Amino acid sequence: MKSYQQSLNIKASLAAVYAALTTIQGLRAWWTQDCEGGVAVGDTLEFRFSECYKDMRIEKLQADSEVRWLCTRAHIVAESVSLADEWVGTQVVFHISDAGLGKTQLDLEHIGLLPSLQCYTLCQNGWQHFLASLQLYLETGTGTPFVAAGHQQIPSTERRAAA
Repeated sequence: MKSYQQSLNIKASLAAVYAALTTIQGLRAWWTQDCEGGVAVGDTLEFRFSECYKDMRIEKLQADSEVRWLCTRAHIVAESVSLADEWVGTQVVFHISDAGLGKTQLDLEHIGLLPSLQCYTLCQNGWQHFLASLQLYLETGTGTPFVAAGHQQIPSTERRAAA
């Protein structure tokens, strides 16, 4: 079976796309505002979505080319998912390349996220939403990251100043 894949053509520089994938400020702007951790190979990034979470160990950072994470801890809370840790052991790989004319090609492969997993449809929908958020953030300055209930979304300009 084939792992989940999605591609985008983003009107942004390689450096901007790489920064959105490799800095806490960038990750908070498009994926979840509840994100913390280190940003070097071997460090762990912690992503929180209310009661759901995913911890990713940074496996590879190749400037303006590739970002690779290994999921070391996960908890998915959804009615359709009884195996809350299905992401553990999967790898999230972002390949980026110059697409010309000020655009960057982003190819995501979530190795191990297979159609046979209980969380596949939920996660497929999640990746579609959050990669669209990444594109929106890079092209307009404001993404649509996860925001915990009761919290106000912080405009990207304020997030940049606070980070």
